[in-house]
Amino acid sequence: MEKIRNPVVAGTFYPSNPENLKSLIKELFGDSFKVNSEKLIPPMGVIVPHAGYIYSGETAAKAYKKIFEKGIAKRVFLLGPNHTGLGSKISIFTSGSWETPLGKIKVDEKTTRKILKELDIYNDEFAHLNEHSLEVQLPFLQYAMGNDFEIVPICMMDQSLETSKKLGKILADIIEDGDLVVASSDMNHYESHEKTLLKDEKVIETLKKMDLQEMYDRIKRYNITMCGYGPVAVLLSIGFDDIEIIDHTTSGEKSGDYEVVVGYISAIVSNSQK
Repeated sequence: MEKIRNPVVAGTFYPSNPENLKSLIKELFGDSFKVNSEKLIPPMGVIVPHAGYIYSGETAAKAYKKIFEKGIAKRVFLLGPNHTGLGSKISIFTSGSWETPLGKIKVDEKTTRKILKELDIYNDEFAHLNEHSLEVQLPFLQYAMGNDFEIVPICMMDQSLETSKKLGKILADIIEDGDLVVASSDMNHYESHEKTLLKDEKVIETLKKMDLQEMYDRIKRYNITMCGYGPVAVLLSIGFDDIEIIDHTTSGEKSGDYEVVVGYISAIVSNSQK
């Protein structure tokens, strides 16, 4: 029997009804959105938030839109933080499929096993049971590409720079044309809109320079509660040389509550055309 990871935040973070979900994503992408289904993207990465769609969906969609107007992916590496404390320090969902209201997506078992072998770590997939940071990315991908792609789901409890660099180096030897690496992260949490924008900018400055050590130093120095810094560090350790910040906002701009917000950015990482 096939192992299936069922959706756990459908109906809360995004609609559980397929037609309502498609309608919402269509609205987030905009009427002008058109997928370039004739072309595979070169290896690329994206940094996107993972909150409820009403808060962060527009920010995520702005980056996904730019990616899929260039081409489609055949394989997506999903990197997200572990919010639940379950499972192993690095947890890879190795086989089977993930299901959302838009259908099932197959896990690339050959690749997940290869990464596990390279990491040489204990793997407990329980981390994925209730984790939302990867799941919320899937409907965006399915809306643009259907279900004709494979995923490599990786959940990170250990977000140390050392581990992130090691995983980034492993992925650098694997990714090829048609591969998209998704780093799922929200930014600063539960402070005012103004303070959150300022704290986020301290991280964004390091992203623009692709200076991971400085990013980690600033997160610690300024007590920035960015939750997916490890996935972002993995992405930036792969060897891409260009980053474009697409959007930076907070939940306050959607909720109207500017006193207690969460920050969101989206960005595209790629290799510049030389």
